Amino acid sequence: MAVYRKRNIPWRIIDGEALVVDPEKSLIYPFNAVAARVWQLIDGAKDTDEIAEMIFREFEAEKALIHADITDFIAQLKESELIEAR
Repeated sequence: MAVYRKRNIPWRIIDGEALVVDPEKSLIYPFNAVAARVWQLIDGAKDTDEIAEMIFREFEAEKALIHADITDFIAQLKESELIEAR
């Protein structure tokens, strides 16, 4: 199932890191470089596995660890209502 960012969530990449704002909850989420890259890849065309594979190719880490971390991070984004799946 593809995941996508909600349209009402503004964000910016600054020095390789991201600031994501939830205006409804008045919250700001600072993302490190890896999380920022995941955020960029959440475009409605890719599912969690595809995103994890792309992160694996871009960053040096164990594939199983990356997949688990990306799956957890995307679940947290869904729980925070920053993204949805379709």
